[in-house]
Amino acid sequence: MPFVDALASVAPVLILFGLGTVLRIRGLLRPTTVDDLRRLVLTVALPSALFLTFLRVDVEARYLLIIGTVFAACIAVLAAGPLIGRLVGIESPLFAPLMTGFEAGMLGYGVYATVFGSGELYRFAVIDIGQVTFVFFVLTMILARRSAARPPTLLVTAVSFARTPVIVAIAGGMVAGSLGLGGVLDASPAGGTILATLGLLAAMTTPLIALVLGASIRFSHGGLGRPIRTVAVRMSLWIALAIVFNAVVIERLLGLDRLFSAAVFTMAVLPPPFVVPLFQSAASTNERDRAYVTNTLSIGTIATMAAICVVALVYRA
Repeated sequence: MPFVDALASVAPVLILFGLGTVLRIRGLLRPTTVDDLRRLVLTVALPSALFLTFLRVDVEARYLLIIGTVFAACIAVLAAGPLIGRLVGIESPLFAPLMTGFEAGMLGYGVYATVFGSGELYRFAVIDIGQVTFVFFVLTMILARRSAARPPTLLVTAVSFARTPVIVAIAGGMVAGSLGLGGVLDASPAGGTILATLGLLAAMTTPLIALVLGASIRFSHGGLGRPIRTVAVRMSLWIALAIVFNAVVIERLLGLDRLFSAAVFTMAVLPPPFVVPLFQSAASTNERDRAYVTNTLSIGTIATMAAICVVALVYRA
């Protein structure tokens, strides 16, 4: 049955997600441990998976249309955020930043790889490049200004972006693949050892992500009404945009396959970037807004785990 097959593909992540919550409640995953595991994912496990993926993929110039369109969509939603907030009755300077950008690193890659296979991960990465560029060069600068922090210069931002392990892994895999190094590594014992080691590291990505996310779910006092409405509006908007984007860009203009469409919908149902709370300084954000952001991210993560089951049902049928 399609529903059973779809649920089975997502079930391991859901189980590990729940296990992470239990381990945190039991005190077996402390906040410092969770932070260390998060860094391990973003600096070692996920980059290993992406390098191996792009090592075997021919990246096409037409993907630039996807990257540019995703970046432009993030800009447009951020600009429309204040108006959307007034229409739905949410007055907060943090509503617009919470409406755009996606937590791909600590959630999107893991669930997409679990449902559709790690070998297909490059499709999600192509979708991600546009939004992660937006997060680095637009969203974080705006958040820094609003938090009374000194925003980084464009040069500092560019250097930080270029040094991000995920970006380094994607670029390194693309360069190595274009030079034919995949075959060279396969043909030598030393190269095979390197690839096998990277494969072991890559295999840790999804389990660690699921455990970390489960352990990170927390709710703050301050009401759940605004966060629930924010997540509902955000997800509805991005799903609508994903439908249009898939029909016009993915299918009509580029003629790409269903797994690209699945990657778009996976991105659309993700929560806001987890970097948003990092810019909530005590001087610029009151306790109510802090609770608003924390609860929105937690509810958004739970909603994603439910929505990805629907994505699996539609695209694995």
